Amino acid sequence: MLSKRKTNKIKLLNNKKDFRLDKFIELALFARNGYYLRKKPIGRKFDFVTSPEISQMFGEIIGGYIVYHWKEKINSKFNLIELGPGNGTLFKDIERTAQILPNFFENADVNLIEINKELIKIQEKNLNYFRQSKIRWSEALNFRSKLPSIIYSNEFFDCFPVRQFLNDNNHWFERYVKFNQKENKYYSLNKRVINKKVLDNLSKYKKQKIYEVSYSRNKYFEQICKYLKKNRGICILIDYGYNKKIENFTLQAIYNHKKTNIFENIGQQDISSHVNFNELIEIAKQNKLKINEFISQRDFLIKYGILERKKKLLNKNLDLNKNLLDEEVDRLINVDRMGNLFKCLVVSNL
Repeated sequence: MLSKRKTNKIKLLNNKKDFRLDKFIELALFARNGYYLRKKPIGRKFDFVTSPEISQMFGEIIGGYIVYHWKEKINSKFNLIELGPGNGTLFKDIERTAQILPNFFENADVNLIEINKELIKIQEKNLNYFRQSKIRWSEALNFRSKLPSIIYSNEFFDCFPVRQFLNDNNHWFERYVKFNQKENKYYSLNKRVINKKVLDNLSKYKKQKIYEVSYSRNKYFEQICKYLKKNRGICILIDYGYNKKIENFTLQAIYNHKKTNIFENIGQQDISSHVNFNELIEIAKQNKLKINEFISQRDFLIKYGILERKKKLLNKNLDLNKNLLDEEVDRLINVDRMGNLFKCLVVSNL
């Protein structure tokens, strides 16, 4: 069983001890009074807006993709699992799309993975019409089921804590966090890496000046891959990230739709990093899964019909605001907006 571990209160950071950066992020996000356990982060009134909140067409394309693969590759009882369902908007759009195939949800055991109790209340309200079916809420993935699974997520893997390493004249340093009691604030410091196991891993990146890694993210994804390898299924992962060597660290904090310092508004703001898709792809390959897709969000949405869907919506309802739909699609697929920044990775054992 996997979960984002609930940790002690953030105030434990306010002492003389140095903390690794990933430990600081974990506390700020997942402590009992951390950001993801107490805030309502998603929506125009809150800190960030995700693709499903921008346009129903996003969820409809994902829904169509999921329904097609179930019909062609599974067509029997299965687990439908969403990681971090936010306000429930993506699931709602998928459910509406799946009505084209009535027996899809008749065969689905639905599990929404969510740790935020406030968001669960929102999801229950938004999905109330669907509650008579088999929705379950869980804080962790449960791998005991023998059924094939369809697992999907949007902006889920970006929130895992990261470690940051700097290469200075072939000496590796790691970023730590310390609390200054006199000034009542946090600051970062670099400490020389002496752990042999860590150094052995870093030796693969000796030509790089920096290396940013989330071991917890990689472990979580590896558990999914092992489960799919054993029981069959597919994982659809959409997030912002990269597959080339980075020149700068990607860690960022968002508060009220604006970028801030990670040491500000602790427990009140989102902290995230770009997903290293190369590492996830390598993990999938090590587990002998097929890489069905690894493309930009732009290419994925266009390939599976978002432009045609927009035309169909406009033709079906002449009262719809064409400029608004154009803006929604542009925000999702424009290379200078979300189109290239977000990537779509699909791995499977089907």
